[in-house]
Amino acid sequence: MAPLHVLVVARWYPAVDDPARGSFVADQVDALVASGHVVPEVASFELVRLNRVPERREPEREAIHHRYGAAVGRVDAATPGGWPARVGTWPHLGAVPVARLPVASGPEDTAAREGDDHLAAFGPFVEACAASRPSRPFDLVHAHTGFPDGELAAAAARRLGVPYVVTEHASRTRDLLRDPAVRERYVAVVRGAVRVMVVSESLAAELRDALPECAAELAERLVVVPNMIPVERFRAPATADRRHGELLYVGTRKPDKGIETLLSAFALARAQDPGLTLRLVGRSPTPSDEAGWLARAEELGVADAVAFDPPVDRAGVAAAMARADVFVHASRYETFGVVAAEALASGLPVVATRSGGVEGILGADPSSVGALVPVDDPAAMAAAILATLARREAFDPDRLRGRAVERFGGGAVGSQVLAIYREAVGDAAVPPSATGGTPSATGGTPSAAEDAKTGSDTATAATPHPLPLVVAFNRVQAARLLSPLPAALLAGLTVVTAEDPGDQPLPAGLGRVIAVDLDAGYQAALREARPVQPRGLVGRVVRFARDPGASDRIAAVHAGRSEYRLETAGRQVVEAARAARQSPGERPAAVPDLLCLDGYDVLAAGPAIDSGVARLAPGSVRWLADRWAAGLSPA
Repeated sequence: MAPLHVLVVARWYPAVDDPARGSFVADQVDALVASGHVVPEVASFELVRLNRVPERREPEREAIHHRYGAAVGRVDAATPGGWPARVGTWPHLGAVPVARLPVASGPEDTAAREGDDHLAAFGPFVEACAASRPSRPFDLVHAHTGFPDGELAAAAARRLGVPYVVTEHASRTRDLLRDPAVRERYVAVVRGAVRVMVVSESLAAELRDALPECAAELAERLVVVPNMIPVERFRAPATADRRHGELLYVGTRKPDKGIETLLSAFALARAQDPGLTLRLVGRSPTPSDEAGWLARAEELGVADAVAFDPPVDRAGVAAAMARADVFVHASRYETFGVVAAEALASGLPVVATRSGGVEGILGADPSSVGALVPVDDPAAMAAAILATLARREAFDPDRLRGRAVERFGGGAVGSQVLAIYREAVGDAAVPPSATGGTPSATGGTPSAAEDAKTGSDTATAATPHPLPLVVAFNRVQAARLLSPLPAALLAGLTVVTAEDPGDQPLPAGLGRVIAVDLDAGYQAALREARPVQPRGLVGRVVRFARDPGASDRIAAVHAGRSEYRLETAGRQVVEAARAARQSPGERPAAVPDLLCLDGYDVLAAGPAIDSGVARLAPGSVRWLADRWAAGLSPA
């Protein structure tokens, strides 16, 4: 039987700046590749931040939609050969193509607005896929949340004439459905899907309760398919080879993960057993949050026994689980709880709260694999930790691992997903998408055909491209986004940025930094607006008396300061792009790509793109990191 070509739509997908985000999606993709029956391609997203000043926000949003629509809509950017392969964090995935589609993201955007912006980013990509592979680019579309991914999948399926399925993972679904506009769109997604998969029985019950208007569709199409765990990447050493008394937590250190409960429970347990230690692997949302947890450990008198470790990759998680004695998980709510399943695959007993998805992982008899306790109850958790340690020898690591393999291994979960795919594709009638429209109907974003007419793809495939020229006028943003990149990649980059009086540091090791005085044009215009003669206080009065229009000209220059700054930024990007095209050989270098980090940078890149001295890359930092990791040409 021929393999199925599946477009996976997943805004959660591992990236250089967040290797754990969406790991459960990558794991499932991996299992499907290993089956030999599915050829997946992934469409994911990276956010392009908009200005915090409201009047600047919409021009930036419009520029992102238009500019990136043209860049992503190039046929060469939407074919498998034009996408980077996902390697590095998941090297065993091989050549799974991943498109990183830039999405405008404002600080005050509603969920509905976010959905609109995702559609605007996704439409040109789908059009280019259809243009590059007109026969049938995909057999099926699979979304990994109901909104916005499900809406995108529905639009793509309608455009391409194929069915779609949805997997719901999100913990915020109930909150999303309180918005009437989002609810209407979510309902349309459910009604158009061939299957709606959820990752736990608790999430299935929640979805049925939240969508009574879809009771008939959910009764027919809702199915529980757990997240897949790459069990081969975890090992289950004997209890004697572990660090006795070490408790382990892996995940984000934020309040709804129950960190307060966990620290308090640890303090109570340690009062009974002073040899206990607690290791928390992950990160806090903000530095102030992290400082708060450190202070709380001090208040509880356990700071010397608690390690706040940074995030690690999958191998690091596996190593931490192979060392620990008991896994602890105090979350208030989980749709699944991947780390609890990984702990079982590592032969670790699990002490967890009744948070929803984790209850399904521990099963009907949680005492056989650890313990379940009420949410927000430190005393109950402390007692369960001590009781589990007291009978630690009773937990057979191989038996715990076997349960994880049987229920969450790639073979088990992959066969379920593949059966659903075959069923969906085999259906004679594809349920019509109720979302309406096509992904290209997103406010005038140019299609691949329109882009071809404008000749924006000015470089031939045979011409080697240098690394993109990075446009990053917000130095804080540049430091945040560029810092996760490998040192060898940073060393090859040229960054056009703003001069910073506060000396905001950029990542160390950048190849070249072009610092621009953005106020140079503004200051020049101000000098031009002022009368020249004569000098001094008296002279100042005289010159304004002789030139009564000077005050109005100066006021106009002050009012237009933002525009002068943007013009200066645009001129410098043009000059940097022209310099990048200078070739030491006889032939000119290829047209450079511009890698923009936020909406202001996209506006500043406009003159260089319009004049043909550069073109916009079809992605940003994640796109570049993927290509670098895959060993591909950056453009």
